[in-house]
Amino acid sequence: MMRAMGGTSGSLFSYVDLEERIPPRHPLRKICQVVKDALASLDAEFECLHADFGRPSIAPERLIRASLIQILFSIRSGRQLMEQMQHNLLFRWFAGLGVDGEEDQKTAWGAVFPTNVRVPTVFTKNRDRLMTTDMSRKVMAAILAHREIAPLLSDEHFSVDGTLIKARASMKRFRPKVEGAPPDDEGPDDPPSQYTSPDVQPAHPETETEPMRHSSRRNRNKGHDAAEFVSGLRQACVTPHVARKSRYSAIDGRTTRHEGYALSLKHRKRIEEAFGWAKTVSGMARTVCRGVERVRSRFILTMAANDLARLPRLLGA
Repeated sequence: MMRAMGGTSGSLFSYVDLEERIPPRHPLRKICQVVKDALASLDAEFECLHADFGRPSIAPERLIRASLIQILFSIRSGRQLMEQMQHNLLFRWFAGLGVDGEEDQKTAWGAVFPTNVRVPTVFTKNRDRLMTTDMSRKVMAAILAHREIAPLLSDEHFSVDGTLIKARASMKRFRPKVEGAPPDDEGPDDPPSQYTSPDVQPAHPETETEPMRHSSRRNRNKGHDAAEFVSGLRQACVTPHVARKSRYSAIDGRTTRHEGYALSLKHRKRIEEAFGWAKTVSGMARTVCRGVERVRSRFILTMAANDLARLPRLLGA
């Protein structure tokens, strides 16, 4: 057999459709179809966010699809996502971009994915303006209401759990804000806010419910089966479905005699698996955004991506 030449080959034109380059059984195909249908149902919501005049903005659907691909493939930052969009055809297909870039120019994606990536903050700025907590919840609700996902849901049991996310901040640099200052909605490139001196304490807003107080340090980071914690839950009218200790447990027969307690312990593992996926795969072990609202929005979108990642296996795609 004659030896083939190993030189670099290329062609001026490509006649292969990007759709044909994605394998028919690729898991992203089912995910992409569900996301398209879900975002199509939010078309009226997206229409209300934009004016009918001025420079065309980046399509909200593509911003969300690009954000989902960033979460699903553990892309650390917007800068790395922009670099991947330049050469990864799978990512461009999922986001709805063409191969040659002409489609990008027509829909203002040229500003987000320029030939020479120099302004990744354009993507992050537009994404942060769009992906508020309310919009993230609407996106997740639209995904769960999809005709193929809705039959997989059940309301037989409802469990609540929490997890801790490390903040990319140092306590040494924390300073309380001036009373009455506007909320912190600064981006990574915005100028810093005005701060007061460290001895000034910020005013605490009134809340509808009083938080549980934990005066004793002895019970912190030692599990939730502590008398003080369980008592606080009962005072808040919350049934404490926490794992029991083998000795000196604060959980008694008032809780364990119900069938729901055993179900909570069984389903707790599923919640912890979702938290573990969010921290290891999607990079939520530390915050990737500034501000509580942005972190909350990112977390909701991450949980939606977790549901989408399980979808091909559940549907046998």
